[in-house]
Amino acid sequence: MLPVTRADEELFSTALMAARLGRARPIVAQLRKRYEKEWDDPLSGFPYALSMVAMLVSGRDDHHEFDYTEVVETLSDLLYQEPGHWLARFLRIHTRTLLPVETDEHKVYIAAERTRAAADVAELISRQAETAWQPWFACAYLLAARLEWEGDRDEATAAGLIEAAAAQPASPIGFHSLGGVMCAPFVWYYGEPDAPARETLGRLMGTLFPDQPTVRRLRSAGAAR
Repeated sequence: MLPVTRADEELFSTALMAARLGRARPIVAQLRKRYEKEWDDPLSGFPYALSMVAMLVSGRDDHHEFDYTEVVETLSDLLYQEPGHWLARFLRIHTRTLLPVETDEHKVYIAAERTRAAADVAELISRQAETAWQPWFACAYLLAARLEWEGDRDEATAAGLIEAAAAQPASPIGFHSLGGVMCAPFVWYYGEPDAPARETLGRLMGTLFPDQPTVRRLRSAGAAR
């Protein structure tokens, strides 16, 4: 699989900072133009998609209207040519999990997207098994556990996914900005008080993301109980 790189982290960090300052749109526009000029290069769309994800997760209200479909389609174009691109597949799944589950609007579309996300994460886990383990591979299992707990809520399946991730070697993921996205399914799952294997997940989360403020707060709050 194509690994996560320092260049990915640097681009995402720059776009995320710009998004939080309300200055990301020129960056996104520039990367889109580059993408349009370099259609033949399957990797040319990734910086564009990465910058859009930065806008989506920046927390600014003025980015809420941003087009989820554009992110998913751009990542899909890349994955069609480079199916082993780990970060692109992870971000496509993550973007689909951002769609609200409990809503009366667009129910059919959201259900279809979450079905695609479940199939996508199963493929990601399968592809990971064919190569040497990387600490961020645990994130795929947590995406799968989140989708399971939001959907069928099968305790054995969700717990099995957590235990499978925890059984692998764990060490801090050295990408601070991307780590904020990678830890999102951990944070979501840990926030579910009835979710199985929650404490196992908490320990793994603390090992993988020791420098993430949200993770530190959650772990400190849990220890204080």
